[in-house]
Amino acid sequence: MHPRHIAWSVCLIPVIAAHGSFLFGLWEGVANECMPYFEGCTSISRAAREGNAIFLFRGLMMPVAALLFLFWYLQSVWLKEITQKPHPATFILGAIGAVFLILYVDFLGTEGDFYRFLRRYGTTLYFALTVLAQMISIRSLQQKAGELDTQIRRYLNLQFILMVLYWCLGIANVVIKASGVSWADQAENVIEWHFALYMSLYFGLTALMWKRSNFDWQFRTDSG
Repeated sequence: MHPRHIAWSVCLIPVIAAHGSFLFGLWEGVANECMPYFEGCTSISRAAREGNAIFLFRGLMMPVAALLFLFWYLQSVWLKEITQKPHPATFILGAIGAVFLILYVDFLGTEGDFYRFLRRYGTTLYFALTVLAQMISIRSLQQKAGELDTQIRRYLNLQFILMVLYWCLGIANVVIKASGVSWADQAENVIEWHFALYMSLYFGLTALMWKRSNFDWQFRTDSG
C-alpha cells in the first residue's frame, strides 16, 4: 500500500463511519431526523451506538486505529526527510491517541458509569493527542516553509487554517458550557461533528503533500 493511500484511509473511513452510522440509524428509525452539523440533535457517539449502527462503526473504526499507528510513523519519517530532524514526539503522541481510540470504540455502547467514564476518557484523549500531533507536524513544516514546494505550502496553509478552527471550536465549547445556556448540549454536538470532520481533513491534505513530494516507503527485511 502506498503511503498516501494510508493517509486517505484515515481521512475518509472515520467520515464514512460517522455519517454512515447516523444514516443507518435513520434507516432503522432509531435516530432523530436532523442536520447534526447545524441542529446538534445527536453526538457522533450517540449516533454510532443507536441500533445496529454500532457494528458498522466498530467494524470501520477499529482498523482506523491500526492505520493511525502506521500513518504517524510514516509522518515522522516524512518530516525527517523534509526537515532533516527526527520527530519522535509526532509518532508517540499520534500512536497513544490511536490507543485511546481503541479504548473508546471498544467500550462504545456499554452501560454503567465506569464504562461511560472510559468512553469519555478515550474519546477526549484520542482527539486531544491526535490534534496535538497534527499541530506539532504543522509547526515543524512551517519552520521550513521557505524550502517547501509551492503546492505543499498551500496545503500547509490549509492545515494551519484547520488548526485555527480547532482553537475556535474549543474556545466556543468552553464558553458555551460556562454560560449554562439551555442549548449547550446541542451546541456541543454541533462542535463535535465539525471538529471530527476538520480533524479528518488534515489527513487528506497530508496525503496530497506526500503525493506532491513523491514520498514512498516500504517494509524492508534483511536477506541474510
